[in-house]
Amino acid sequence: MIPRDRAGATPGDVMIFLATLSLAVALLYPAWSGRELRGLVERAVADVEAVASAAHSTRAASGAWPTQVAPGRAPAELLGLSQADGPFGRAEYTLEWTSWSVVDSVEVPDDIIYAPGDAPPPTAGPVLQPVVRTVGGVAVHTGNPTLLAELAERFAPQTSFVLDTTWVLLLPERGTARTRAP
Repeated sequence: MIPRDRAGATPGDVMIFLATLSLAVALLYPAWSGRELRGLVERAVADVEAVASAAHSTRAASGAWPTQVAPGRAPAELLGLSQADGPFGRAEYTLEWTSWSVVDSVEVPDDIIYAPGDAPPPTAGPVLQPVVRTVGGVAVHTGNPTLLAELAERFAPQTSFVLDTTWVLLLPERGTARTRAP
């Protein structure tokens, strides 16, 4: 028999306290982890928007997109974003600036004068000429599929895609068109 006038907690009191604490943690954990994910997504969105904005500014000032460098490094034109706590220095994901040369075809005007016997047959269809453009993009490399899905959803109105562990946002403006000499 345990005397009732004794001060302190009994083993039963400790077990009840631990059970209550475990229940509280189990109920609050989803809210804590959800808040952590929301913070990660907001930080990634802010980083992508900062890099895209800086790249647009560079293109507007110089007429060209920033130079392409390895993932996790800021291009020379975006050195203001290269601090340790900046977009290119995150531990949860790696940010990358990228660009591509894209070849499109445009229809050549019909008013071309051909040498005698050199004109294409009338059923050949329109004459196409290649045009080279440069497209910019911001990529996020991460092994977190939830972050990739959230970025794809957040930037849904814009052109973006997910490939394996990388999400890429294509910037809508294109560089100056260069036509290839015939």
